[in-house]
Amino acid sequence: MALTLEDKEKFLRNRSKVKKIILNEIRKEKAIIFGARAVNKQIPKHLRTHTDDFDVLVEGNPKKLAKRIERRLDKKFGGNFYSVEPASHEGTEKIRNNLSGKGVVDISKRKDKVSIVRRRGVKFATLKFQEKKIRESLANPEAKFRHQKDRFTRDRIKLARQHKTEIKKGKIKKSGSHKKRRTLKTNFSNISSQAGISRIRIGL
Repeated sequence: MALTLEDKEKFLRNRSKVKKIILNEIRKEKAIIFGARAVNKQIPKHLRTHTDDFDVLVEGNPKKLAKRIERRLDKKFGGNFYSVEPASHEGTEKIRNNLSGKGVVDISKRKDKVSIVRRRGVKFATLKFQEKKIRESLANPEAKFRHQKDRFTRDRIKLARQHKTEIKKGKIKKSGSHKKRRTLKTNFSNISSQAGISRIRIGL
């Protein structure tokens, strides 16, 4: 059944729920998120890059999880908004948005041991694991198309470690720490007789 314009508008109004549905299924499966999202989760905000999709590793059958996520998404939005197909990498299944044509999740079978960190019950591959994958990619001539991206990711991880070291040494404050508010005193002597104001405090 073809999607109507009303179906599409309903989806676009509620698409912010897509991420939550995907994360819930990843959490249930005890799967591991790696790649850009895993890196972003472990580095300061100013070092992160935008990413729309999820890269996921599972112990079981990638297609089984992909189909389950697809069904959950389609049921939530009431139409055939997603589809599953083999990705370009053998053994990887891709969930694609049928409206935009963009991939939203790539699910692969886990082949080796993955060190993890947990954030709100979701498993993420560690930065150490990401660096290992980057080294493997840079050593592979066939992966030349992604070498620039990998080097940039490696640099951001290095900067994140430097940032952490500087915090420990007290050279910089941890992101989100509260700075003391300065108070600016302004004298309004010219209008104090009329407005009954001698000064005000403005927090900066």
